[in-house]
Amino acid sequence: MAETREPSHPPSEPQPALRADGGGGDPSDRPVRIQLFIALLLGLVLVATGLYLWRRPRAAPEASVADGAGDGGAPSSSLALADGGVVAAVAQVEAGASSGPSLADPRIVSCHDKGTKKTAPADCDHLGDFEQAFVRAIEQSSTCVPEAAGGGTIEYLADVSFARKKNAVSVTLPKDARSMKNTKALIACKIAVTRALHDVAIDGVTHNHQRYKISVVATYPGPVKLH
Repeated sequence: MAETREPSHPPSEPQPALRADGGGGDPSDRPVRIQLFIALLLGLVLVATGLYLWRRPRAAPEASVADGAGDGGAPSSSLALADGGVVAAVAQVEAGASSGPSLADPRIVSCHDKGTKKTAPADCDHLGDFEQAFVRAIEQSSTCVPEAAGGGTIEYLADVSFARKKNAVSVTLPKDARSMKNTKALIACKIAVTRALHDVAIDGVTHNHQRYKISVVATYPGPVKLH
């Protein structure tokens, strides 16, 4: 049997192996592409971080600052002291308002000169400086009515004479306009207001008549007692 021979032409070159990525480029380009991908990824991470830091909520830092201030004690303590001071001041004002009397405006009951001529109270002029001193004297003597005496009204009537050289000012407590029944309190109030007016000078007070009677009604807090 005749022997079969292989063809005499040289074998063709082997087919180059395909790259895993399907390309036929130079394998030396692979590290460069990996570096570019990593750089691009880092850039995206930096941009995203910057946007987050720029647009993140501010509540957390503010809350931490507030917590820190509270831990330090100074700001919160100052606010507490301030609030306490305001409350104490309001309480003092309310206590003073409840314990002191409320006063009506001074009223001219009469004014006249020597002789028979009479002037209607509505036509009398006011003794501004003395009236203010009269009101202050009643306010300063508010403790003349103790709590045990109860409340009620007392009319203080000041008799002011520019003609008298001695005892130019006297104080009386008319019965008709008072609901206060405590005799000791009435006597104490009359003495206290008279003493408070003792040093009040009337020489420089402007006046159109020789004698005036001025009324101020004070209302003391508390229930009216019958004795």
